[in-house]
Amino acid sequence: MALASSLAASAKIAPSASGSGLASRLESARQAIEGRFLEAGDVLSRAVEGVGGLIAALDHIRQTLDTETVSATTRDLSGAAETLRSLPDSLEARRERVLELVSVGERLAGNIEEMRQHLAYLRVFAINIKITSGGIAAAGPEFAIFAQEIYDCIEMGRTQLDAFNADLVALETTLRAALAQEQALGRNCTALLPAVPDALMASAQAISEHHAKIASMATRVAAVARDVQKKVGGGLAALQIGDITRQRIEHVQAGLTFMAEAQARAELSADQSTRLRAYVHRLLSAQLGATSEDFHRDVSRIAQNISGMAADASELLRLRDLAYGQDDRAEGGFLRSLDSHVSQALGLVGDMTAGEQAAEEVSRSAALTAGQLTERIAGIQDMRADVQMMALNTTLKCSRIGDTGKPLGVIAVELRQHSIHLEKSAAGALTALASLAETAVALGQGSDGEAVSGRSAAAASVLDGAVVRIRKAGDGVETDLEHVARQGAEIVDMLRRAADRFDFHRQIGSVLDSAANDLLVDVGSGDIAVGDIAPTLRPIMDRLLKQYTMAQEREVHRAWTEDLMTGSHSDHAPEPDGDDGLF
Repeated sequence: MALASSLAASAKIAPSASGSGLASRLESARQAIEGRFLEAGDVLSRAVEGVGGLIAALDHIRQTLDTETVSATTRDLSGAAETLRSLPDSLEARRERVLELVSVGERLAGNIEEMRQHLAYLRVFAINIKITSGGIAAAGPEFAIFAQEIYDCIEMGRTQLDAFNADLVALETTLRAALAQEQALGRNCTALLPAVPDALMASAQAISEHHAKIASMATRVAAVARDVQKKVGGGLAALQIGDITRQRIEHVQAGLTFMAEAQARAELSADQSTRLRAYVHRLLSAQLGATSEDFHRDVSRIAQNISGMAADASELLRLRDLAYGQDDRAEGGFLRSLDSHVSQALGLVGDMTAGEQAAEEVSRSAALTAGQLTERIAGIQDMRADVQMMALNTTLKCSRIGDTGKPLGVIAVELRQHSIHLEKSAAGALTALASLAETAVALGQGSDGEAVSGRSAAAASVLDGAVVRIRKAGDGVETDLEHVARQGAEIVDMLRRAADRFDFHRQIGSVLDSAANDLLVDVGSGDIAVGDIAPTLRPIMDRLLKQYTMAQEREVHRAWTEDLMTGSHSDHAPEPDGDDGLF
């Protein structure tokens, strides 16, 4: 195209085409690069630190639930579970013995009632002897004194029997309280067994599985962390496009400045000045175009990296489900459930321990009472022997008196008969007391004959140790996981916001595209004659070449200025000699 046509097409070029509007856009793009890319670099650096913090927290979790702690806790919980499963059998045996003691007490109560009736009859007969002897002159005062002795002896027996009954009532109260406690323990066992030991065993298994899960998760997190680090490294490397683009914008700005300075110094006609500006603008537009192309390509990789890191960071949030999954948070997680199960087991074992101690106390009390009651029965038997002997003596004296003594003899015979009945009742009471003592001793022993004291206490001690470790581990893990969850959420939020915030294509790339287009406004599309403006144009090109820091800038520059060296852009300029070329 002829130069005249090109000039005509660009006749309306405003002096400000390379002025404040374009300069302002280029400067805003340069400043946006400085701010946005520094901010993106800061985000990626903080992401690296955050992932490092996540890994450190996970390592601490692994240390909290170390193998030794898990093994010891699992063993303790398994042993405690077996102890709990054996509770119903020992409880049933103990309850049967307490029930047997209650049954023996009821039999003794029956013996006491029989002896009470026999003593009442004996007392009546003793009074009858005293009354009847008073009406028999031959009997004299001796019978009355003798009858009083029998009466006093019977009253002593009644006193012994009342004391016996009081001791038995006290024992029966103790036994029935023990039986009520055993029955309550039985109901508690029915409610909690085998659910609690099964839960303990399941929890013990859960601890082992959880530990393995943590180890597996640690491996996954390490892999995720390495991938994030790679992406961060790629992202940080890609961020160099920001510095490159900023420098290339500065070079374009410098080119505009060089052109303005050259136009101010050189004595150019309006036509020459217009062609000079058109040439420089086309070159700078080509530089901006290449810059924009590189920028769009590299920031696309940055966006992909940031999105990829956000996705990876989202995977890190699954650490929250490691021990306290979101579905279990309301229940406190499986460690808290385990804590609850152990607490239930401790409550049951505590009740059993109290039951064992109460059984031992009842055993001692029943054995002691049985001994005391046996002594009282022996006293009653001695009284019975005295009364029977007195009745026999009465019979002998009545035979010496003759017919007048026959009424006294009849009474004496009845006295002897009821003494025999009293002896039988007393013998039955002694048999019951022997059974009471034997059952009382058995109550204080286990099924193997050894003392039961300490079995439940030992289980309680094991559970106490386990629950201390569980609570310590639970508190530590919960704290660490909350920290992990918080860090992970911050990283995810930060990277997601970064992906939305760093819209480099719109914020910077579009400005570059717009600026490149602005440089081409009113410069036409035909060839530019440069022969007569070469002396002014070459120094501008030389200064620009020295500004370049990137090879691609030189390539764009060389591709554009090769025509300048050959002069093919000129349709009426003189042919340049070999020294006229810039490169």
